[in-house]
Amino acid sequence: MSNSTPSRVTPVAASALEVERRFLPAPSPVSKLALGLGLLGSAALGAGAYGFWLAPEVVAGSAALLFGGLLALVAASLLSPRAIPPVRVGALGVMLGEPPEAQRVPWCEIQNMRVVGEELRLETKDGALPVPLVAHARAAARILAEAAQRIGARVDVSPRAHERLPPLADHAAELVPLVRLQLAGRKCTASGTSITFESDARLCENCAALYHVSHAPLSCLRCERPLQAVREGEASRSKGLGEGPRRAS
Repeated sequence: MSNSTPSRVTPVAASALEVERRFLPAPSPVSKLALGLGLLGSAALGAGAYGFWLAPEVVAGSAALLFGGLLALVAASLLSPRAIPPVRVGALGVMLGEPPEAQRVPWCEIQNMRVVGEELRLETKDGALPVPLVAHARAAARILAEAAQRIGARVDVSPRAHERLPPLADHAAELVPLVRLQLAGRKCTASGTSITFESDARLCENCAALYHVSHAPLSCLRCERPLQAVREGEASRSKGLGEGPRRAS
């Protein structure tokens, strides 16, 4: 069912003035254990090295401290989980990682959103973007809240899965400038026309679907929200907000 809430076609330059929420991964019990072992191992290794080599006389037990410290550091290294990237949530969709290597999925490209095991999976035609629930429970809660408003028909998450997530909290994320999309060279959702100048690109404010200023429909083809008409005057005014025309290379 389509949502009748009005949406707008946003000049690209205007979107660059917005912000998005950046969530850092929460430390897991294993990562805390690894940190503790690393600290203890370093202290034991330092004390053992001093007692065995630097003290005027060899201190009893220094060899055991050396060996124990080395074992603790090896254990800490083995237990250390792989680095979990931050998650950004905003008007343009969900981003996993930091630019320029980050993976971004616009709201309009999400075909289904569901919880599988310990992951919130954002499924698109090109694959799925997994968001780990243990490390990013607060980010997952924000993603689901935004998705319910923007693309509610594509959210397939049970009430029981919702209960696993913490309540929304503004302090849970850092507000950072929205990472600007590179739109020159991409195609209009409605016509397939290539975007040659970024000043000709328009984004649906609700789902971030991309349109050429000359082919923006009355309703977004991806989320079915009504779009405000785009006129030549709006296109001219938006040029004064941005960096100027940019051609696709």
